[in-house]
Amino acid sequence: MDDAGQPCAAASTVAADHGRRGMTARLLPGLLLGALLSAALALGITKVEDSDAWMHLALGRELVQHWGFPPSEPFTFPSAGSPYYNLEWLFDVVLYLAYLAGGFAGVILLKAALIALVFLVLWKDAGLAANRVAGGVLDAAIRTAVLLPLLVMVRHRIVERPDLVLMLGLSFTIYALNAYLYQGRRYLYVLPLVQVLWVNMHPSVVVGAVPFVAILAGGLILRGLERWRGAALPATPTAAQLKTVAIVFAAVILASLVNPYGPEPLKLPFQFAAASWHAANILELQPPRLGSHPGPFLVTAVLAATLLAPARRYQFISTLLVAPFVYLGLSGLRFVPLLMIVAAPVLARSFSVMAAGVRSAWGRRAALAFASTASALAFTAVGLAVGTRIEPFADARKIPGFGVNDLFLPEAALRYLDNVGVQGRVFNKYHWGGYIAWRDHPRRLAIIDGRGHLPPRLLAAIELAPTNPDLLDRLQDEYRFDVVITPYPLIIGDVSTVNALPSRARWALVYWDDVALIYLRRSAEFTAIIGRDEYHHVKPAYGVGYLRQALADAKALPALLAESRRNVAATSSSIGYTFLGFALLQAGERDRAIEAFGRVHGYSTVWDAQQGLAFAYWQKGDLGQAIERYRHVLRFFDDPLLRFNLGLALAKRGDDREAVDHLERVRAKAPWFTAVYPVLIEAYLRLGEAHRERELQTAYESARTRARAAQHVRDALRLEQQGRPGDAIVELRSAIALDPRNPEVFSTLGDVYLRQGRLEEARAQHDAALTLDPRLARAHYGLALAHRRLGAPADARRHLEAYVRLEPRSYLAWKARDELGWSW
Repeated sequence: MDDAGQPCAAASTVAADHGRRGMTARLLPGLLLGALLSAALALGITKVEDSDAWMHLALGRELVQHWGFPPSEPFTFPSAGSPYYNLEWLFDVVLYLAYLAGGFAGVILLKAALIALVFLVLWKDAGLAANRVAGGVLDAAIRTAVLLPLLVMVRHRIVERPDLVLMLGLSFTIYALNAYLYQGRRYLYVLPLVQVLWVNMHPSVVVGAVPFVAILAGGLILRGLERWRGAALPATPTAAQLKTVAIVFAAVILASLVNPYGPEPLKLPFQFAAASWHAANILELQPPRLGSHPGPFLVTAVLAATLLAPARRYQFISTLLVAPFVYLGLSGLRFVPLLMIVAAPVLARSFSVMAAGVRSAWGRRAALAFASTASALAFTAVGLAVGTRIEPFADARKIPGFGVNDLFLPEAALRYLDNVGVQGRVFNKYHWGGYIAWRDHPRRLAIIDGRGHLPPRLLAAIELAPTNPDLLDRLQDEYRFDVVITPYPLIIGDVSTVNALPSRARWALVYWDDVALIYLRRSAEFTAIIGRDEYHHVKPAYGVGYLRQALADAKALPALLAESRRNVAATSSSIGYTFLGFALLQAGERDRAIEAFGRVHGYSTVWDAQQGLAFAYWQKGDLGQAIERYRHVLRFFDDPLLRFNLGLALAKRGDDREAVDHLERVRAKAPWFTAVYPVLIEAYLRLGEAHRERELQTAYESARTRARAAQHVRDALRLEQQGRPGDAIVELRSAIALDPRNPEVFSTLGDVYLRQGRLEEARAQHDAALTLDPRLARAHYGLALAHRRLGAPADARRHLEAYVRLEPRSYLAWKARDELGWSW
């Protein structure tokens, strides 16, 4: 009886085992898809932080409240009366309706749902035809291993913007076409309707033509090869399929015209690409760098390897599809997500085909183990991105949850204006215009909003005005604004530019925090506010470097202390506490300085505060704490002065070997830094390496010579300001004698000659500067002025053109463009 029962039991066991495997094969792909979509939702549920979100919300509110387009531009005063222009109007309406339905939670859930839908489409596309070659579980693991890392790479573009519509429209277009070619499904017939929605939500429908062109061109190439070879090629579209795709493509083109602006959305991407102001001033239009953004380079390399692999021959359609997006992804950060979205299904199918080529059981198990491990690592990366601040997964702007991330919004500054009753026209930088429109329209009007929909010349002027007083005043004369609200300029910390912000004669600094500075126009209307709130002594826009120079004047210390205390009492700003800490340090109140520095968290002065803490602990005799602070800062900000201070502290503590390592790094990065040499020589002597002294002494003398030359230049500029140009010229000639290979000194001397009307001598000095450095922009500008006054307009124009090419974002370049008659 037992013998007879054994075969039956064995059969039952085999059947159960097959049943479990079948259930696993059915359940696991669904579980992995669920996990992928959950990851997309988790990365999408972050607080509103993108500056363009406010612009879209404000525009959507305007459209919904007025049941249509307003008669003219509503938000910026330079464009008042201009025709209303909004190619993304439908997205704005949808976004604002989401806000009406659920507040900011509704906006955030819409964002998360859209990105999850994008990756659902990519998952479906990646599985087309792949299941037939790799098997359900392995194919699902491969799809997960490909899609999850790319999800993390596009995280920075998961924002409340119509770019999500672009991602969804592009991914669905590719999926619908692939589903028709691979499986005969008819989703492509809805693409004209998709195009109508797309064209009214984002002016990027032109990229939707790429999949059609890739299939039609690649299909014709494959069919030509088939006829030439006399044999069928895999995945070659039939003539009927190509005809259907062509007809749908024509319908999609016609659908692109179903919008209030006709063909304008088709032309805008090309106009935008040619807009010099946008390309120069919008960070996301800058190309990615391998060191900071390796993702697009890695994906491009993997794409090339898979598409060119022998097993993947004749991939004309895939190659024609991905090639334009590889170009876009490597040309601008904004387009990296497009590369990821187009690449994801191509890579997943390629890996699935490769896995299908593995015939042995152990090889397939190894492929499954590899894909599963990659998926697990990718899930870990998602977890780190969502729940930690660990680099490189963390993004400081992405705060999980619902609500608003106002860390980089001028909300506190606008509340100040509310409190003092100041309304009307506001000069602002473009990335705050949308928030002002959303928060304050119509009681405040911005000079520019997030669309930048102004004449190019005015766009450039607005960008340059905060650091060019004359230009700001010219804009004020023309547009009559009374408030300047601006972020901290890029010149912060550069004390040589202390006269480069709004002029004190016309503007009064009345408010500053960690995000914004507010200047009020000096007028009778604001006399009381300015009299009460103006900052006369602290100049936060000039940075800690200027503050420490000002603190050298003992008479200024009480006023600097008082204004720093007033600021932290009003704003609790980290910048204010940093300034207060240095003022207290100068006053000898080390413990209170440490307390002030300890209140600094984030924003622009966190590293200055750490340096201040190091100074304070050093003065207290606690070298260990000082060294720790320097090390902390240098992990994020490798500054020669900070590293020198660390080396000096280590040397004082007796750690000469480590001190030498740091001091040598300072010397390599800043060989002209004279203070490093005596400390380095003494450290080597204590280490018994006296043979280094002669080499270092020679380098020290060279650095001292260069330092003396630099001092002559500073003295020359001071003497010229005092009305003593002859003495200034003597100082500059002394500088040239000491440092004859420095083109800046020759150009400075040329400028002095030019201001004295000694034109031939000015031209000679600027020519000498260009001989040493042909790309020295200031020398080209000096030569342009000299040649113009010498009656050589052609030469003047040549050098002016060279200057604009070398310094396109300067105020002088802004003026030169007008003089040259160049288009904007």
